[in-house]
Amino acid sequence: MPLQRIFLGFLFVEAAILGSVLGCARKTHEGGSPEPLRAAPAFPSPTVGSPRDAFKPPSPAPGEASPVPGEAVLTLEGPIEAVIPGGYRVAGYPVRVSPEIDSEGPLPPGIYVTVIGTRAPDGAVIAEALEVLRRPESEGEWEGTIQEVLSHGYRVDGHRVLVLPTTAMIGNPEPGQYVYLSGFEQPDGSIIADSIIVLESP
Repeated sequence: MPLQRIFLGFLFVEAAILGSVLGCARKTHEGGSPEPLRAAPAFPSPTVGSPRDAFKPPSPAPGEASPVPGEAVLTLEGPIEAVIPGGYRVAGYPVRVSPEIDSEGPLPPGIYVTVIGTRAPDGAVIAEALEVLRRPESEGEWEGTIQEVLSHGYRVDGHRVLVLPTTAMIGNPEPGQYVYLSGFEQPDGSIIADSIIVLESP
């Protein structure tokens, strides 16, 4: 008998819960607005590792060499003062240049270059990159008469014009000829000729 009363009690509780749910559904269907749902509180995403990991310096990538203490990278900018065995003298420093790096060479003295390299034990600079200095704002075109032939170029209307192995030549420039030049003006006023075209001959 007690078990039957307990069972009947459970039935009454279930009936009450079911009636409450049906009443809410009926109220919503009849135009009532149910209580808005509350969003669950947001929790921060779990982080991988401990908080200390965020302050560790990044490890070098596989195959990437770590910097060697005392092996500083140097940058030089200035004119080639002289051609020396195995390279050039730039801004007072002997610079060793491999043929692969000296792509526009051999360069004559007077050409301004930018050198990036490391210092050798004997004080020389081992070039890892060497480029002829060509500033965009110094690019230009000129026309004039060749006054004389120089050791590494020409003098055109008072300007020293330097010729590289990569300079494009159309015609055979000689004194007295009127020529067109395109290239870059260097800090000392000389011109690196990227192209020379003979327009008129005397």
